Amino acid sequence: MPQVRQSSTGTTGVNKLVAHAFGVRLVSDVPERLCRWGIAPRLDAKRRERLSRIRERGVLFVHVPKNAGTSVSHMLYGTQVKHATARYYAKVAPGMLDLPSFAVVRDPVERFLSAFAYARTGGTRDRIVSEPFRGRYEAFRDVDCAIAHLQRARSPFHLDHIFRPQAWYLQGPDGALAVDRLVPYDRLDEIADMPGLERLGGIPRLNTSKRRPCGLSERQEAFVRDFYAADCDLFAWACAG
Repeated sequence: MPQVRQSSTGTTGVNKLVAHAFGVRLVSDVPERLCRWGIAPRLDAKRRERLSRIRERGVLFVHVPKNAGTSVSHMLYGTQVKHATARYYAKVAPGMLDLPSFAVVRDPVERFLSAFAYARTGGTRDRIVSEPFRGRYEAFRDVDCAIAHLQRARSPFHLDHIFRPQAWYLQGPDGALAVDRLVPYDRLDEIADMPGLERLGGIPRLNTSKRRPCGLSERQEAFVRDFYAADCDLFAWACAG
């Protein structure tokens, strides 16, 4: 039987105490929390290496979860930049947001349904839901359980990355959109149209003919669109561009 790779963001033991002290569920969120408090965190070697890869490429890709970001990140940098936000980059790497930048955005309802399916199964063979959330998410009986989880969360830090608003990753310290371009999820080929990326190979291709049907009631869809209202605006703006 193949071994399931363990999550590196699991929060147990001492890490659980550290996360609790900073008001987060994932210890990997502590640097992000510090940035939002106006404090530049001390970065470990892995985080410094990710910043170095971005500078070498000369393009900043902000990885929004559930939006094909793993494939795009590997294509650009040969590694994963993880789910760092624009505010994080602004604090830990002054000038990083001056690079040409972009992100992939997705229809909030489609993204929520993708996150819900991922959450209920605990992830995939290669990537699993972070330990502090895994048991709760695998116990979701239906969509309403996931909606209740969103309703109870006092901050995005109380949600796993897969359920956090897309806007949360893309807003700078002033609350404004901090990336130069938004690419719709079903138009990933537009990445190759960006200056400096014309010869980029390996752009992910999506089979749009096999998308998951909506599967939400009118009430549920209304909640999702209201909860992710800022994301709806970002996606509409991206599609109009």
